[in-house]
Amino acid sequence: MSPTPLATALLLALGSTSVSAQNDPYELEEVLVSATRVEEAASQSSRSISVVDEEELSLTQPQSVPEALSSSPNITTTNGPRVSSQGVEIRGLSGTRVLQTIDGARQNTTSGHRGVYFMDPEMLQSVEVIRGPASSLWGSGAIGGVVAQVTRDARDFLEPEDNFGGYLKQGFEFNGDRQKTSGAVYGQQNQIDWLINASYFDSNNIKTGDDLTLENSGGNGTSGMFKLGWQENDNHRLEFNARLNEIRELVPSNPATNAGRSVPLVKRNTKDTYFGLDYTLKTDNPLLDMNALVYLNDSSYKEDRVTRNQKDDTEYRTFGISVKNTSEFDFMSLTYGLDGYKDELDTVRDDSGQVGQRPANINAESTVWGGFVQAGIPLGESLLLTPAVRYDSYDSKSEQVNRDVDDSEFSPSVALVWDTTDWLTLSARYDQAFRAPGMEEMFSTGSHYCIPPIPGFLPGGLCNTFKPNPDLKSETARNKELKAYLSFADLAGDDELNISLNLFRNDVDDFILQQVIDPLIGVPGLEQTTTWNNVQDARLQGFELVTNYRIKQTRVSLSYGQTEGKDKADDSFLEGIPADKFVLDLSQGWFDGDFKAGTRLTYVAEQKDVPADFTAAEQYDSYTLWDLYLAWEPSSGALTGLRIDAGVDNITDEYYQQAWQTLYQQGRNIKLNARYMF
Repeated sequence: MSPTPLATALLLALGSTSVSAQNDPYELEEVLVSATRVEEAASQSSRSISVVDEEELSLTQPQSVPEALSSSPNITTTNGPRVSSQGVEIRGLSGTRVLQTIDGARQNTTSGHRGVYFMDPEMLQSVEVIRGPASSLWGSGAIGGVVAQVTRDARDFLEPEDNFGGYLKQGFEFNGDRQKTSGAVYGQQNQIDWLINASYFDSNNIKTGDDLTLENSGGNGTSGMFKLGWQENDNHRLEFNARLNEIRELVPSNPATNAGRSVPLVKRNTKDTYFGLDYTLKTDNPLLDMNALVYLNDSSYKEDRVTRNQKDDTEYRTFGISVKNTSEFDFMSLTYGLDGYKDELDTVRDDSGQVGQRPANINAESTVWGGFVQAGIPLGESLLLTPAVRYDSYDSKSEQVNRDVDDSEFSPSVALVWDTTDWLTLSARYDQAFRAPGMEEMFSTGSHYCIPPIPGFLPGGLCNTFKPNPDLKSETARNKELKAYLSFADLAGDDELNISLNLFRNDVDDFILQQVIDPLIGVPGLEQTTTWNNVQDARLQGFELVTNYRIKQTRVSLSYGQTEGKDKADDSFLEGIPADKFVLDLSQGWFDGDFKAGTRLTYVAEQKDVPADFTAAEQYDSYTLWDLYLAWEPSSGALTGLRIDAGVDNITDEYYQQAWQTLYQQGRNIKLNARYMF
């Protein structure tokens, strides 16, 4: 499945295009991105970037942030259809290998099979994704990419002359009978702006294709957000942000699979709380463009293993501070900053009825300090060199294991951007990145699982126990990337065309994987153990091709993503690599955009590149999904302020399974949302 021949042909074809373009901005002109920590247009960035904006979030009506990204090339929603546990995979890397941020604050929570994406998509201004390593700016965890969420405030809803407003919104989804009621009020007066948002949802079990019910897939929850901003003048802004998200559900302890003997049902209450204070300073002084952020994020999971009458608690806290500044000189620009954060993990594992057969409690903490600098150095009128480097020092310790682990990492990167013409930009970049081992990976102790007694063979049963490994090394990545970006306007009148192609190869060494060691089951002294080890060196390579075309109120988007993953030791295929994905999106607007209708076709190829010892299936089948959506938002008349969104996902009720996933995905789903703004 090597991407090289196809990608090379595409580059040659694109490079030979002879149509001229204009410099005037049009509707498809890309938004500025913040995931790179340097405000830049996506077309001028040497990174592979996807941006899901507010309008697309409204049209697709996603239940989760991972679901909002599912149509982007080389981005996959993981962990099955239960929304609360969904995650994001980028170019074959997922979990803690993908960094999540909200308004610039790291979301470091990680805990077994529990969900970590809590943000209500309704309150997002955009979701920006970097595909590929970004440790030179963000530090640990960004070896696969970055998912940066940007929330809305009062200024996003109100015109400058307005002082007060609000909205009420009601949504319903037929698959799972999911209802969501939400609303917000907001205002601005003189130097103060504020926003209060709240929502409640309730859902039943969903159905996969062929009208099959997925048991224990319902739940209910609430969310809220409060923002208070003080804009002293054009130079100074101080903003306080508080969020609360809570989910209540009865699910398998591993929601990515079905309940069973080793996967008990758990009544889980998940609560995520955030407090942040953000200060921005923008002046006429070219040396001073600063942002400072202090934040606290607390995620707690209270669980009742109802079939075993056991109560478990897990709490993950992050205290963080971030300061960055941009200085513009005559000969270059510099963006530099300092980040520090402390993660704390506390767990309580109830072994009632299973004395000695549960994981031990974890009380551990990790402290990280990092500094970074990135330069923008013009080399003539058409070349820009952007070297960057970051240094991180981390220290982790555990009370149970009585170990203190410290280490440090350098993460350099360099990129060259070449504006060859007014319609073609070429770039090349190199990144080194790392992921420090997590506290669960280093310090887990106690029993993982137990085999009940078997008379005559195992009269006392047998338990698999966790073996701590504080000597784990960081995972490291070395990514090479080429990008071509083409932009044309007025090819046939009021139209525009953008094309982006990225080629990449990411070498990831010292993969940390969980291993069950079972030398000889049942023989005393050779009992089973579970530990995390650095066991694999991987090579991930592929490409993304994205084309957007608009003529008047008609839009067409085409994207294709391909990733191939191999073990560098024996050239065998890796488990967990997503299948190739093609997405076509066509929409038409009428009445100056008051009404819009569109359709999306997603084709996912079969995944037959599996490890030699893979026994679950010879391959995963291909599937095709067809969605429809429409929106009506009158801009004048008595119904001004009303917006209706409707859509049908998976119209054909396809019964399909994503590669490497245990559960089948959601079937046909009709979605309706009505919002009234006042």
